[in-house]
Amino acid sequence: MTIEGDLSVRLCLNGGRVSRVAVHSTRPFAASRALAGRPPADAAAMAPRLFSICAQAQGVAAAAAAEAATGCVPAFATLAARETTVLLETVQEYLWRILIDWPQAMDEPALLEPVATARHLIAPVLARLAPAARRMDGGDDAVVEASPEIASALAELAGRHVFGGAPEAWLSRSEPDAVATWTERAQTIPARLFKGLLATTPELGRSDIRLMPAPRQEALLTSVVPDMRRVPDFSQAPVWDGMPVETGALARRASHPFVAAIRAQYGNAVPTRMAARLVELAALLGELAAGAADHHAAPSAHAFALGAGEGLAAVQTARGLLLHHICLAGGRVAAYRIVAPTEWNFHPDGALVHGLTGLAADDEARLVRQARLAVQALDPCVGCRVEVVHA
Repeated sequence: MTIEGDLSVRLCLNGGRVSRVAVHSTRPFAASRALAGRPPADAAAMAPRLFSICAQAQGVAAAAAAEAATGCVPAFATLAARETTVLLETVQEYLWRILIDWPQAMDEPALLEPVATARHLIAPVLARLAPAARRMDGGDDAVVEASPEIASALAELAGRHVFGGAPEAWLSRSEPDAVATWTERAQTIPARLFKGLLATTPELGRSDIRLMPAPRQEALLTSVVPDMRRVPDFSQAPVWDGMPVETGALARRASHPFVAAIRAQYGNAVPTRMAARLVELAALLGELAAGAADHHAAPSAHAFALGAGEGLAAVQTARGLLLHHICLAGGRVAAYRIVAPTEWNFHPDGALVHGLTGLAADDEARLVRQARLAVQALDPCVGCRVEVVHA
């Protein structure tokens, strides 16, 4: 059973434009109730069963937070298993979004077969990795990684259906007209959709909300933890230095030449977010081929103690930063809090709200399609409904 809920996005129209955007969540934020009174190891075991989306990342975050709270030092093999787990899950999520959700959001047929093939390749590796990734006893096992054959197969699949060539070669292009060259030459559906988006609505969903800085320990301690401890409903509307921020691929890949070129023209908009996801997919496939155990200068998952019996884990997932905060008393969970990427990006005053406010609304059906595409670009981890009301 999951505890995810859903989102509704209400667009209020006035004078031919969206005058106000209201995001309503039915997410129950029930992790604390589900885990209260249990041993900390139960968090790592239960988290993947509570969430159907990014379940492996949830398990990694839960195990890492519990380790930090109990003072357990993870073994190298455990850390390696966590990195590979998050990487593979992110690749799987990106292929789903790029080949199924993006086309459907733009009234194109989805590419189901390559996504099914990718899931078939990844599933057995994740099944082997999961026990090692959630291990909390500090024991050291052999490092489990994806085989070179699987890495090669995923890269070939993405090259054929997404990039129109080898992901590594696509990623290395930095000429000023790299975007135009790709969309003109590549015959893939993502390239064609991207070209159409730039030609019709290049600034769709443009937001002035700040991109999330790198969530290193020092930054989290000064910019997030004080409010997280002080504000009871922080999980529902998280802030960084007291302000909403945008998390996800764009925040992580904004400096890449492909992304930077689009961002310089159109700001933090739907095409820019899509470009960042494409760049990150290509980069992750390269890291997978190189071996996930040693490729991260900054790991996808890290955790640290905030005090006696208190731990915080930060995991960079497909959708952005995931935080797990655990407090123990008497060796059992006294409080548990999860801050998911959806709450950062769909904050009541966040990137989606700013990106849709002021949007022209002369055609209501077109407006709904554009809003759904803007939602898709920010990628909530739950279902989302778009509603239109007239002021």
